[in-house]
Amino acid sequence: MKTNFENNVLTIYLEGRVDSANAPAVEAELLEAVNGNPGAALILDADRLEYISSAGLRVLMKLRKQTGKPLPVVNVSPEVYEIFDMTGFTELLDVKKRLREVSVEGCRTLGSGANGTVYRLTEDEIVKVFRPGITLEQIEAEREAARRAFLLGVPCAIAFDTVRVGESYGTVYEMLDAATVAQRIQEDPGRLEELAVACAKLLKQMHATQVPEGQLPHSGQFTHATVDRVAEDFAPEEVQKMHALYDSIPQMDRFIHNDYHPKNIMESKGELMLIDLGDASAGNPVIDLIHSYMVFKLIGSGKQQHSDDEMSFVDMTYGNMRRFWDIFLTTYCGGAEKAARLNEKLEPYAQMMYLTTAMAHPRLPRAYHAAYADRLRQLTLSRFDEILGSLKDALED
Repeated sequence: MKTNFENNVLTIYLEGRVDSANAPAVEAELLEAVNGNPGAALILDADRLEYISSAGLRVLMKLRKQTGKPLPVVNVSPEVYEIFDMTGFTELLDVKKRLREVSVEGCRTLGSGANGTVYRLTEDEIVKVFRPGITLEQIEAEREAARRAFLLGVPCAIAFDTVRVGESYGTVYEMLDAATVAQRIQEDPGRLEELAVACAKLLKQMHATQVPEGQLPHSGQFTHATVDRVAEDFAPEEVQKMHALYDSIPQMDRFIHNDYHPKNIMESKGELMLIDLGDASAGNPVIDLIHSYMVFKLIGSGKQQHSDDEMSFVDMTYGNMRRFWDIFLTTYCGGAEKAARLNEKLEPYAQMMYLTTAMAHPRLPRAYHAAYADRLRQLTLSRFDEILGSLKDALED
C-alpha cells in the first residue's frame, strides 16, 4: 500500500480489491500508516481501487472511528462509487468521484478572465479551465453557487461537472448561443444605452430574490475576510474601523452576485443571464453596487487616467464604461438625482473594497502595500465619522 505525507496530510492509495479475503491485512496496513503519522490529516485515494465489499467498508468505518477525524475518499470510480452510494456510505464518509478528464487541444477560446479561460468543448458544452493556484475546493464552491443560483430562479448558465484538464481543473457548463454584454457593445456601440438599462433591470430582479438561510454564504464573510487578510498593514483601531463600516450596512438575505459587470453578463437570444458566480452570496443589494462602482470607476483609475477610446479589462473602452455606469445607476435608482446621491455614498466604501482587495491579492508586491494603505486612510478612514452608516438607507432615500 503506497502512502504520501506532505504538508501534514497523509494520503493512502487503495488498490485492487478490498474484500473478506484481505480486509484484515488492509486494516493492519492502514492503522500502521496512520499511527506512524500522528496528528496528520488523512485522505484515502481510491483511483486504483477496483472493488470494495462490505468487509472493506467496515474497515473504513473502523478507521474513521479510531482516528476520530473526517475520512475523505477521493478519485472513486463510478463503479466503486455505486457501492458506497447503495450501502449509504456516501452519507457516512466524504466520498468524491474520480473527475472526468477532458482535453481542450484544438478547442476555440471564447474568453479569459482573472480566474481562468473558457473554451468551446462540444456543440453543447463549454469548459472554464481555472488558473493554477485556484483550489479544487474553490472550484467546487463556484459550481455549487451556480447550481443554487439556478434553483433560486436567477438566470444563469447551467453548471455540469468538475473535470480535469491536463494538470488543471475545470467546470463544464451548457453551451449558450450567446456573447457578453461587453462584446455586444463592441459589435454595436449604438446598443449601449439599451443594454445598460437591461442590465440595471436584471440587477433589480436579482436583488428581489430572497435567499433561504444556508443556501449561500453571507456577503459579510467576503468583506470581513478581506479586511482580516490585510490587517497587518494597519493599526488595530484602523482595522476595527473598516469592520465597523461594513457592519454598518444592514444585513439582508437578497441574492448578490459580487462581480456584476458587462463581461459577466451574457446576452442569449435577447435574454440576459449571469456567469462567473463563484462569489455569489446573500446580503444587502448595496454590496453589489459597491462592487460595480469599484469596477467601473476605480480599477485602473479609468476615470482620470485613460482616454475614452482605450480598452479596459472588461472588454469595453473607458469612455463606454463611464457612459454605461451613468445610465445603469440612473435606471437602477429610478432617477438621476437619487443616482447622484448614491454615487457619492458608494465612493469611500468602494475605495476601501478596491484597495483591500488589491492588497490581499498574492500578485501585488509587498512594496506597494504601504502606499495602498496610506491611500485608504486618506480616502476612507479619514472620513470614518462622516460615512459611518451612510449606506444604511442608501436604496430608500
